[in-house]
Amino acid sequence: MKILLVCAAGMSTSLVVEKMRAYAAEGTIIESTLASEFQNKVKDFDVFLIGPQLRYRKDEFLEIAKKNDKKIGFIDPVMYGRLMGKEIYQQAIDLLK
Repeated sequence: MKILLVCAAGMSTSLVVEKMRAYAAEGTIIESTLASEFQNKVKDFDVFLIGPQLRYRKDEFLEIAKKNDKKIGFIDPVMYGRLMGKEIYQQAIDLLK
């Protein structure tokens, strides 16, 4: 499974990625990217999680994901702020079910 977190600046999201990797199954790829790169990377990943700071662009992300038949979710602000890697990783798994 390949998971991509999409963020505005990348600083706090890189911390979330590290926390998620601690719980991820072997072989799982978890990366982050800036929102401006989402369109370029959409074909390379299975599931996308959008950081809470980008919720205002929800419709745009949903449209791109739908066109590419990809799963997408939006990270809960509390889970994001508390760096709840296990729960955020589980969200990605649930999206693929």
